[in-house]
This record gives sequence, C-alpha cells and structure tokens, in this order.
Amino acid sequence: MSSEIDTLLLRDETPGKRYPLFVERLFLVLVVIGSIVLHPKVIEMVDGVLGTVVAWCGLPLFLLLCSELLGRIVQTLHSDS
Repeated sequence: MSSEIDTLLLRDETPGKRYPLFVERLFLVLVVIGSIVLHPKVIEMVDGVLGTVVAWCGLPLFLLLCSELLGRIVQTLHSDS
C-alpha cells in the first residue's frame, strides 16, 4: 500500500469550499414554521375532506419542494463562485 492517495481515474483534485449546510437547515425550519402557520388558512380555503388532505399532505410537500429548489439554487450559486 502506498501512502499517496490516488483517485479512481488518477486525477489531481483539490478540495473545494465548505458547503453552507446551515442554509438548508434554515430552509427546513422555515418549512416547518410555514406548515404550522399556513395549515389553518388552507383548511379554511378548501372545505371538506379535500381541504384536510391538501392541508396535511399537499402543503408540506409543496413547501418541501420549494425548499429543495432553493437549496439547489444555493448549491449552484455556491459552486459557481
């Protein structure tokens, strides 16, 4: 075994900058807060069983989707700079 670390394709790689994970954690906290705040408003807007399904399933999934998209945008901006 050699003490030299080689990559699989024997490329020279340099370590990059640290990714700001706190931003994604902040987005996740905002999703939880947004779900709690918007839940009653969604139930008022859509009546019946559909309102319950939308409030408990659709809203959190939609907010998580938005959070994921924002995280991807941050990742793209971070890797470009």
